Amino acid sequence: MNRGVRYWGGMILLAAGLSAGLFASLMRKSGSSQDHVPIVQSRAQAAVTVQICAECHAEIVASFASAPHGRTLHRGDEPEILARFAGRSFQFPGSSTRIEFHADAGKLSLTSSTFAQSLPVDWIFGSGTHAQTPLILWNDARGQTSAIEHSVSWYAGGQIAATLGMDGLKASVGGEALGRHWGTAETANCFGCHATYVPAQEGQIDFDHLQPNIGCVRCHFDAATHARGMAGGAETKPIERFAALTPAESVFRCGECHRRAGELGGELKADDPTIVRFASVGLPQSPCFQRQAEVTLANGKPARLDCTTCHDPHRPTEQDWRNHTRVCLECHDSAQGRAIDCTHAPRTENCLKCHMPAVPSNDFLNFTDHWIRVR
Repeated sequence: MNRGVRYWGGMILLAAGLSAGLFASLMRKSGSSQDHVPIVQSRAQAAVTVQICAECHAEIVASFASAPHGRTLHRGDEPEILARFAGRSFQFPGSSTRIEFHADAGKLSLTSSTFAQSLPVDWIFGSGTHAQTPLILWNDARGQTSAIEHSVSWYAGGQIAATLGMDGLKASVGGEALGRHWGTAETANCFGCHATYVPAQEGQIDFDHLQPNIGCVRCHFDAATHARGMAGGAETKPIERFAALTPAESVFRCGECHRRAGELGGELKADDPTIVRFASVGLPQSPCFQRQAEVTLANGKPARLDCTTCHDPHRPTEQDWRNHTRVCLECHDSAQGRAIDCTHAPRTENCLKCHMPAVPSNDFLNFTDHWIRVR
């Protein structure tokens, strides 16, 4: 699958329930996306909810609600979504294609100059940390859930513009002009990374019983067993922690949704601009990651570097660079016989600007390059 097809960190808005006739017109001249083997597996059980976890872990659950992982799926009638989209439009440069967003009876919808019917927006995927992208959803001719990744997105800076990778869209009629087509498996993967529980039967997603957002059980695979043991009053081992995994296992688990190196295909090259979008691909290529076992910290423990070393998944993203460079300096302290110090800047400077810069993917979107290296 093309690297740009799958989840790229944005938010996705879904319009469901399109008729078979509308489906046929959407697909005319555009064809259907080739399905692939799903790589995202829903590991949760429907009976295990964040509310159950909150009975014992109230503080963590409360902070998690404002973390990006805790707000990955919303509905099109939420005031924040309506404020970002409704009443706004976008005209593709050099094209007659124009997209307009509306609030219809308190819900978001969109119209396109390329398509006759207004499309309702029912679901919103993602935290909005980077962008929000409409996804038009319908049941295909086999009754299975399929979608179109819409060609226009909202960006965190407040702009409405072309979706990443679709700025050169030239189609002016039919389904092709609406965006990139996804097959049943691709659509299931999208939901699998934005929800805790995604029930489906014969390729059709059961939205009435879907559990939105990333809950505890999506990352802590033994949470269901742990919760059942606690509820029954039986002794049970503590919930699985990422610190108990090896760094490679920990990053690999994050990579289920944030991408793994083997999924990209071909040789990984540091100057490939698409890799910067996938932190769980770049980080394992870093000398800091590959040689961490060679360093012993001041507390006598071996150094550890994985995603959770710098990012607490239960809390909002840390924005102060000092908190991140503090991790760098725990290892890079040649005076204490550890990894070498930077030869071009004092220890008080921001290491990230040179070794983990923010790299633009388009005019509105930057990603931090996690392939840590000397440039």
